[in-house]
Amino acid sequence: MNPSRRAVLGHGVAALAAALSVSGSTASKLEKMQLKIAAGAAPVALGEFVRQTGLQVLFDFDAIRLYNTREVSGQLDPEEALKLMFEGSGLMFEFINERTIAVRPRPPVAVPEAQATQPT
Repeated sequence: MNPSRRAVLGHGVAALAAALSVSGSTASKLEKMQLKIAAGAAPVALGEFVRQTGLQVLFDFDAIRLYNTREVSGQLDPEEALKLMFEGSGLMFEFINERTIAVRPRPPVAVPEAQATQPT
């Protein structure tokens, strides 16, 4: 591999690593905005969230189509809004970068086998 190609590849990997590492700090940089999103089917509510915030939201429609979200209304930043929307829904979110959010179902809680087989 020639030196210039190696340098470009190295910069690409560094940029990808930087983009992935911002997930925790990204949400705190987003401004509060007036949001009004009705409770309902998760794909519909997320579509409205995208329209109102201008952020990109990635999700598998089939994986979340049966989930419902709560109503969100008020002066909120996107992270606050998603926390309220998803409260008790079984969904979770993660900031991928400053403009992109991934949404997916929460993984099931593992029950230790001993507890699962004990009579109640």
